[in-house]
Amino acid sequence: MKNLVLLALLTTQLPAQDRLTRLLRDILIFDAHIDTPRYFTDEGYQLRDEHKYYELDIPRMRKGKLGAVMFGLYAQPQDFPSERWLPRALETLEALHAEVAANKQDMEFAYTAADVERIHKSGKLAAMASLEGGHLIADSLGVLRVFHRLGVRYMTLAHFASNNFSDSMTGIEIHRGLSKFGRELVGEMNRIGMIIDVSHISDKAVLDAVENSRAPVIASHSSVKAIAPIVRNMPDSVIQTIAKRGGVICINFHAGYLDKAAYDVYFRNRQARDEEIKAVSDKKPVNWEQVRAIQQKYFDKMPKVDHKVLLRHIDHVAKLAGADHVALGSDFDGISGMTPTGMEDVSKYPVLVKGLIEMGYSDTDIRKIMGLNLLRVLRQNEEVAKQK
Repeated sequence: MKNLVLLALLTTQLPAQDRLTRLLRDILIFDAHIDTPRYFTDEGYQLRDEHKYYELDIPRMRKGKLGAVMFGLYAQPQDFPSERWLPRALETLEALHAEVAANKQDMEFAYTAADVERIHKSGKLAAMASLEGGHLIADSLGVLRVFHRLGVRYMTLAHFASNNFSDSMTGIEIHRGLSKFGRELVGEMNRIGMIIDVSHISDKAVLDAVENSRAPVIASHSSVKAIAPIVRNMPDSVIQTIAKRGGVICINFHAGYLDKAAYDVYFRNRQARDEEIKAVSDKKPVNWEQVRAIQQKYFDKMPKVDHKVLLRHIDHVAKLAGADHVALGSDFDGISGMTPTGMEDVSKYPVLVKGLIEMGYSDTDIRKIMGLNLLRVLRQNEEVAKQK
């Protein structure tokens, strides 16, 4: 034990650049939430090519040492008619599987924590799938099980609108938390080993989910309300409740979720932005370059948010709940390019490693924050499923 303590002390005293170089040789960087698959479906976006737009492709993934991703599959309930929710989720999942298969020299689909470790050690990206919103399973636990067989390893209980399982933090309160059906859903997700994701749902629904789950939950892409007091962020009391049961809060990189002043400008302009995008999107074929230009125009109106603010959110959760309970949930490719300065895409993860070193974090804690905490929760959910 004394030798381990001494080694840890010596490690933290190494020059920062030496520590960064050594950590980046083998660190598992695991992002809990990236939304790229919709671009495969809508635009024919290919990961093998390095792009100057969007936030993830294989060349930039290599630069950023990214090791594993939970790719998000979604159909925003306010943007798609209900009959399209399930088909859209399946189409996007199929597109993800096809893109991973097309790049098998660089990527492999992972189904378990052991798969993630094996694929990472082989030098490839471990790709996983998640569902963003319980509405996507058409109120069917049977459909949930099908998605699990197809590789989906977590599901957000609700998205921007409340559903038959859960209240959304941005929707109308229907159930005062989780419904009876929502509690049944939590039990079934535990039984099959699918992680319960509590981002987007109301604070009361989070507490209900934690209370009813036999396995740790995650907030896959949520930031800190104590720093940026906006509706989509989590208060300290909820963060602590998640952590006490072994869960993890994965910090969202959206500039507006990191900084209240940026959010206020974003929110004030959102309706005008969305109307401009809809006018372009209604014309077929969609001019995606024009859509991106509109997004950039409105992002430019927001005050800039430095990546050090993102580090403040990570540090807040680590100090409040412990370094075992914070991770990364960038929401890249789901935040319309509204990234912090210095964290523009997946090539920039080493900036966070460097920042954590400079903030005094040990190598052990940095490895946990950058990926091992999320891997632990994945493994614990698998273990709970074996206890049937």
